[in-house]
This record gives sequence, structure tokens and C-alpha cells, in this order.
Amino acid sequence: MSTLLVAALLAAEPAAAEKPGATGETAALLQGKLPDGAGKAVLQAKCLICHSDDYVTQQRLTPGQWQKTVEKMRKLGAPLTDDEVKTLSDYLGRSWTLELPERTVRPVKPPAGSLPGR
Repeated sequence: MSTLLVAALLAAEPAAAEKPGATGETAALLQGKLPDGAGKAVLQAKCLICHSDDYVTQQRLTPGQWQKTVEKMRKLGAPLTDDEVKTLSDYLGRSWTLELPERTVRPVKPPAGSLPGR
């Protein structure tokens, strides 16, 4: 059973960065890299204290939805100023949009001996 699971994982879709037609910027976003910009420092200092960068970069929202999400996080205790809410909302709304393809995670081969019978 575990052999079938490993085979299925290894045959999974290639990493998003390898998808044909992906620009360098799009490929970087699909790999979960944070683009440079005014909001990057805010995200790293104020969002990543509770969330992983993977959690943030897997989201696909409209700019308005990002704005509402950031405002909601502030109400829940995120230490954001009014200026940081705007900066962060703009940054997220430019980067992780509905047009950005879903991220696919490239499967990795498990280390030798990590699965029963292998």
C-alpha cells in the first residue's frame, strides 16, 4: 500500500515553477517566495508571528478580500497600524491574486528505510 502511495506521489504534477509559460515572477510566487516590496517587511514582522509563509502564499484572493482579511486579522490582535494595513493589503492584493495558478508541491522521495519494507 505504501509503495503505491509513494509511486503516486512521485508521478504527481511537476512543480509549479516548471509549468510552461510561467514567468520568473510568477514562478517565484508559485514557489512561495515573498516578492520585494513595502509589504514584505510588514508581512514578515506582523503576520509570520502567527502564520507560516506557506499559509499566506497559498491563498488566492481579490484585492478587496485581502483588505478584509488583513482588517479581520487586526481585529483578532495582529499588531498593525493603519498604514501597515494599507501597505500589507496592497502587497498581498498584487501578489496572490485569483489569476495566480494554484501552488503544487513537488513530492519528494522518502529517505531510504523510512517506509516499512523498504
